[in-house]
Formats: sequence, structure tokens, C-alpha cells
Amino acid sequence: MAAETISKTARRNRFQTKRGKFGLLLASTLLTLSATEIGFRIAGVRGEFHNPRVMGQLAEGQTEPIEHDPYGFVPHGTIRFTYASDPRGYFDPGNSIDMVHNSVGWRDVEHELEKPPNTYRIMGLGDSYLWGEGVRLQDCCLTKLEDLLQPGEQVRVETINTAFSSLNTVDQRDRLAYRGLAYEPDLVITFFVLNDTVTDWSEGPKVEFHEEYTLLYETPDALSRISHFWGWTRQQYMREVRARRFIRDCVESFDEDSAGWRQSRLALSDIQQICQRKGMTHLVVIFPFFHDLDSDDYPFQPIHDTVTKYCQKRKIPVLDLRDSYRSFRGPELWVHPTDQHPNETAHLVAAKAVAAYLKNHPKVYSPSAATGQHDEE
Repeated sequence: MAAETISKTARRNRFQTKRGKFGLLLASTLLTLSATEIGFRIAGVRGEFHNPRVMGQLAEGQTEPIEHDPYGFVPHGTIRFTYASDPRGYFDPGNSIDMVHNSVGWRDVEHELEKPPNTYRIMGLGDSYLWGEGVRLQDCCLTKLEDLLQPGEQVRVETINTAFSSLNTVDQRDRLAYRGLAYEPDLVITFFVLNDTVTDWSEGPKVEFHEEYTLLYETPDALSRISHFWGWTRQQYMREVRARRFIRDCVESFDEDSAGWRQSRLALSDIQQICQRKGMTHLVVIFPFFHDLDSDDYPFQPIHDTVTKYCQKRKIPVLDLRDSYRSFRGPELWVHPTDQHPNETAHLVAAKAVAAYLKNHPKVYSPSAATGQHDEE
């Protein structure tokens, strides 16, 4: 009996000891978390949460629905992008940017169909990067390029921007054939973006960084609304997970047997052949994704290498803009934390890089040789 009593007492003492240790550990953990939370609040560190951009609205005073011509043209249409904030003080009142299109449906000034005398025309093919989502027209890459090439040239340089949101390389080729050739460009520049292999934006993994990477900025969970420490930690973890998934899908979309890359590279060759038949020159310019640009482990480099090697194999002049952005990390070049399209600074960097390349490659860019109409096939 005495032994049984001693055993019960020993078990009770062990339980009380464990409970005491657990209580001490719990108290210590809560104290550490509380101190960490206080530190985060004092330092002003917390998760970044923004309302999503609002896009596709008709501008004020425009009452008719936007009607698209073939290949995404929006004649006389105005599309407004509105953001939740204006971190750089760049946007128009109401944190918006209007994308105004000309009579042809290009986001550009009006251009005469017949090329004026002593004019060297550069036509840009591209998607929302070249289109300039979230950027004023005067700050877009092609507009800046025209300004940079103008001084010192006897021939007037004219750039024409045919880009539109969500166009892939096949769409860009078709746009050139459908209407672009009528403008008799001397040089065609295909601005290639790393999601230009996407053939259907309604199915499969959407290779767009905004959808896969920045969505978490817009949806704080309940605990993130209370705790700065939790909101920041959760966001860092989720960003890493989503970024890895996005990078994997993006790189895999450029596998040799990928249907999207196969169609895209064939379209690049088609554009090259069209230009050769018409006596025009063709340049491919590769835009990076603005993520870890200053890192030697920039995750999208395999895609740059794949596209560059293909162009070199097909004897298509190619300029990779990756090196032009090595002094940047990436987010400072975004239009907004919820929109990773290139902002006005990124457009200017691209324009300067393209201008420097053209001036050093007379076989690609020779404005002094601009003459009349190109020979027909």
C-alpha cells in the first residue's frame, strides 16, 4: 500500500514538473512572440497588402462599348487602369493611367499610311510590356527610342507601336501581316517577353507574374490583419512558394517540345522571312521579368538563353536586355506593387539599350539608306 502511494506521488510530481516546464515554455514562447510583434510594430514592418488594380474601364465621357478589330485593335478606344495608391507620384488624378488608341487601334499617335519622304520607320511588335500598361505614352519605350535616334540623323526616324495586351508571338506576326506591312516599315522590332508562349490565357497555368506572385499582396488573412509579424512572415513564405511554382511553369513552357514555344519560335522565323522578302530588317529584343535582376541566380536566365540561341541559329539579330537591368533588383521597376509591368524607368532603360545597339549595328539599322517603297515578293 505504501509503495502504491509512493508511486502515485512520484507520477504526480513528474506530471507537475512536465506541466511546469510546458507552462514555462509556453510563457517564454508567448513572451518572445509578443516582443517580436512589438519590435515589428516599432520598426513599422508588416505585410504589404494593396487593393487590386482596376483595368479595362471606359474613360469618362466614353459611352459606347469598345469594339475590337481583328488581332486586338481598339480604334479610338480608351482603357483606364486605376491603382489603389501612387507610390512614385506618377499616376494621373485618381491614381489612374489612360491608354488612348488612335484610329487604327494602336496606342500611338496617328501615322500616315504612306511613308513620308526621308523617313525611316521602325515598327514595334509586342504585348502589354511594349504597349506600356500603367505608363504614359510619352514615357513608353518606342516613344523614347524615337527621341533618342532623332538627333544627328538627316532622315526622320518614326516609330510605330502596334503592341497590345496579351498578344503572343503568333498574334504579333499576324498583326504585322494583317496591317503593319502597309506602313512600309524599314525595321521591325519584336519585343519578346517571357510569357509570349502562352496561347490560351483561359486555360492551364497562367504564366503571368501578377497572377501567380503578387496576388498574395491583395488578400490578407484574418490573423494578418491583427499581427504585423504574422502578416510579414506569411507573406514571405507564400511569396517564395508561389514564385517557385511560377518560375517552374515558366521555364517548362520553353521546353523544346512545348507547343507554345514551338509556335512562338516558328512565328519568329516567319517574321524574319517576311522582313527579308520585303527588304526590311528584323531585330528581336528580349525583356526580362523584373525579379532578382541583380542576382547571379536570376531564375529566368534559361529562357533568355533558349530564345537567344534560337535567334542566333536562325541568324535573327537579337538583343537581350537582361544585362541592361543588372543594377536593379526588380520591384523598383514595377508600375505598382500589384502590377509588375515595366514602369517609366524600365521603359527608358530599354529605349537607351535598343538605341545603343542600333547605332552600333548598321546592318540592322541604316536610316541613311531609307528609300521609297520596298520591293514586293
